Amino acid sequence: MRKCIGQSGCVRFLLFTAIFATSLCASAAWEVNQSRVSGNLPKGGVVREAQLSGDGVTARVTAIVFSSKSYAMHVVDSPAPGTTKLAGVLAAAGCVAGVNGGYFQDDFRPVGLMIANGRQVHAFEKAKLLSGILAVRGSRIEIVRPSHFQNPGDVREAIQCGPMLVEGGQPVAGLNSERSARRTVVATDGRGQWALIYMTSVTLADAARILTNPSVLGDWVPTTALNLDGGSSSGLWAASTPDEVSRPELGHVRNYIGIAPK
Repeated sequence: MRKCIGQSGCVRFLLFTAIFATSLCASAAWEVNQSRVSGNLPKGGVVREAQLSGDGVTARVTAIVFSSKSYAMHVVDSPAPGTTKLAGVLAAAGCVAGVNGGYFQDDFRPVGLMIANGRQVHAFEKAKLLSGILAVRGSRIEIVRPSHFQNPGDVREAIQCGPMLVEGGQPVAGLNSERSARRTVVATDGRGQWALIYMTSVTLADAARILTNPSVLGDWVPTTALNLDGGSSSGLWAASTPDEVSRPELGHVRNYIGIAPK
């Protein structure tokens, strides 16, 4: 999803209205109709799929679920922005699964902090939309608010994105409940369980409600979840068995988040 970050007035308007516009519609009450493991990854990771219904609408969730004890997370930069696709780039980088990453401008320059393999590709930015940072310090993965992000010198991987969807195990208040789009999310239970998630078209508010449903990810519920770039950018790939799982992005993106067995 491209953002006109270069023009400050446009930035403030778009970033504010995209996430904090006044909502007139109530979020759906989502019921899980099906939840199953559809694929397996080396070192214990799995691909889970769930189907939910709410107010006559159906949503489908595909999640790469893994333990940070068994997998390393990587921010993978596109070697040729504007021409590459998720599955090929992640496989070439040695990852077994992953999703698209953060926001970018029309010329594919990243938006917000981006660190890949210890190299800062783009600097931190202050914007209401960019309300969370996914970071890797040594072997520890974290999702934090920008105000709590410290000592960037020891960070090997980072993506600044937003909005935050879940905090303290509860949906974040004030999320937009009118605009539906495909969603990509990274989530954790704060105890080593993680998920990279693709959702069919839902609102941000409903994405948060879906994530806090106890049947979606199996035996755990996220305490923290961060929205990544969505819409046409949303994509997921896993080299799982018995079948590879692919939810292709509709366009080209700047960066990706992948996992590789330790």
